[in-house]
Amino acid sequence: MAKQAKMVVDKAFSISKIDKRIYGSFIEHLGRAVYDGIYQPGHPLSNADGFRKDVIDLVKELDVPIVRYPGGNFVSNFYWEDSVGPVEERPHTGACMEKPGKERGRTP
Repeated sequence: MAKQAKMVVDKAFSISKIDKRIYGSFIEHLGRAVYDGIYQPGHPLSNADGFRKDVIDLVKELDVPIVRYPGGNFVSNFYWEDSVGPVEERPHTGACMEKPGKERGRTP
């Protein structure tokens, strides 16, 4: 015989306020989401840092409280050390085509 469970939801009962950052989003290297998407240095609509102002304005309209980068599966092969310093001296990070961390001499 199956046991039954009962749940009562009372919208007036609250333990605490939920931090709106829990409803954030992320961006990762899928298609053109990052390069030629939100980040496109030299584009007429890009700011001084290379971020597309039109895309940023559209994301702001979504009222997303926080956007994580990297996010999703890309984060498992992302090494923050590779994203600092002069751009021309940084290792190429061709999105999903990179070798896994151990083959690059790193431990994920």
